[in-house]
Amino acid sequence: MVLDLHTLYEALDVAEEEGPVRLMAAARREHYTLPYLVLSVLRAEGLPMGPAAAGQLRRAMDRDAFYRALLTETSAQAEVTPIKGVHLARHYPEGVLRPQGDLDLVTSTELDLWRAVRVLAGRPPRDIAVSVFGAAERHLMVALSWDSEEPLVDPHLRVDISTAALTGDFEVVPVRPALPGDPDLASLLCVAEERLQRPFHVRDALDVHALAQAELSVDDIVQAAGDYHLAPEVGELMEYAGDRVPLGGLSGLGDALTGPARRELDLRHERRAAATEAGGTLTALETGALLLGMPLGVRARSAELECSRVDVVGDEALLLTPVGDYLLVAEPLVDPGRYQAAVAAWESLDGPR
Repeated sequence: MVLDLHTLYEALDVAEEEGPVRLMAAARREHYTLPYLVLSVLRAEGLPMGPAAAGQLRRAMDRDAFYRALLTETSAQAEVTPIKGVHLARHYPEGVLRPQGDLDLVTSTELDLWRAVRVLAGRPPRDIAVSVFGAAERHLMVALSWDSEEPLVDPHLRVDISTAALTGDFEVVPVRPALPGDPDLASLLCVAEERLQRPFHVRDALDVHALAQAELSVDDIVQAAGDYHLAPEVGELMEYAGDRVPLGGLSGLGDALTGPARRELDLRHERRAAATEAGGTLTALETGALLLGMPLGVRARSAELECSRVDVVGDEALLLTPVGDYLLVAEPLVDPGRYQAAVAAWESLDGPR
């Protein structure tokens, strides 16, 4: 893979004569992780940098080391699989940092999810957020975060652990718990899946550029994109990346996905038309809609939980977990009276606070 300053200038649409200052400015505008990548390429090409730039790059390297240490510690006590970032980094040139905003892990069982969370919570996090989604099989996602070394400059550190590798859009793209066995093919699908939550950005194009060096079959990608309900997103990703970086053997992939993408969009239209209006929390639990956990607190119990359980109290659902308890809600803002009533119900449950 060729990932040098020329590639970055092209990808970020900056004329080379404008120099690295403009390149860094464009990287900052594009995505918060991209300046770290640019700095690592500048260092690899021998450009001098002062203490501020060197410090920023050093903190990014420390961030990468922190995530790798967490992965090692967690893997020793739970069955976890890292997705996307760790595998993509292997395709970047030696000495070039593929910066990660967070560490994404997947477990095949809820038991392993909570084992992993307990390990990670050994480094006390600033926050543990829990979400529930999926039907007929219920899935969970837990996000733990820590302050960065320079929280006014660098984003906080975060690990997302889920029992589903691809969560979909919680509407017409379904949950897909497991990824293909080929990590390169799985990584491409994960990058494309991001489009369900946000627009693509230049790091996505650079990831495709990196994966273009792998021995991926176009036929296998087309088949997987259809099987995993991502043909429109993979096609859009190829178009986006092709305007910014060389695609090598993947250059014909966009055209091959035209038919599968059209079929998937038709299916989504049918699913959307057949969908019923969302009801309250209990209906959302039945239909598998996304529910967010609003923290209630941590309490002692007569018996410790190994996995989570849902207690229904009236029209509310309380999620009890090994690391804390939550009111399940469909929206981020909740009426204070509703929350206080949930706290009262929670305090009446089994075991003292």
